[in-house]
Amino acid sequence: MAPTPPPKATPSPTAPRPGNVVPFDSTLTFVLDDEISSKSSKAGEIVRVHLKSGLVVGGKTLAPPGTPAQIRIIDVSASDIADTYGFVDIFFEPMRLPDGRMLPLRAPTARLAPRRSSGHEATVATEDTVGGIFVPYYSLYQIFRHGKNFVLRPGAEIPARTAAVISEGRNGTIAIATPHPPPLGTQQPTATFPVVPAATPVGGEPTPRPKKTPVPTPPPAPTPTPAPSPSASP
Repeated sequence: MAPTPPPKATPSPTAPRPGNVVPFDSTLTFVLDDEISSKSSKAGEIVRVHLKSGLVVGGKTLAPPGTPAQIRIIDVSASDIADTYGFVDIFFEPMRLPDGRMLPLRAPTARLAPRRSSGHEATVATEDTVGGIFVPYYSLYQIFRHGKNFVLRPGAEIPARTAAVISEGRNGTIAIATPHPPPLGTQQPTATFPVVPAATPVGGEPTPRPKKTPVPTPPPAPTPTPAPSPSASP
């Protein structure tokens, strides 16, 4: 008898080739067209940027170099005395692609501020210690010492992260898939049993309460009359 041939293995799905998928949270580099400054920028202001290198997926250019994008200024705080550094809070608007679709983006760091290294902190602490000992009125200098502002000039590069997965389908189309939003911790879970509301809903009528049936009070038990005692004999 001829041996039975082993069953053929089921072919596994073909893995996407490199360059056919842009993973979630991939880095795109943009170039500033306007200035970002903790001294001159205003909350609500729009800063223009453009894509430095083209976004290519599966050999197709989804966004060429120079594709415009926008950064929204959320909050600004200028530097101040007492060595207070300035900062700028930013938000990347979705980038409009040439085909009309929107690619969501996010800033790796939402707050832009001058970097304060541990060496700088140690140097300032040493200066303050020595100055407080040997320099008269050094405490006034500490109070009025001005911090630094954050400034990015036009032409500076700023990174952004993709907030979607970009992939090429079998028919050659490019898909942009955003992840499902995670459930919030404040959302109330669905109960598996009916819950009595704590208050009457607006516009509803209160449910009448059932009347209690009065329980009859039993009559008091009769008190026994004491028998007369026998009279004594003469």
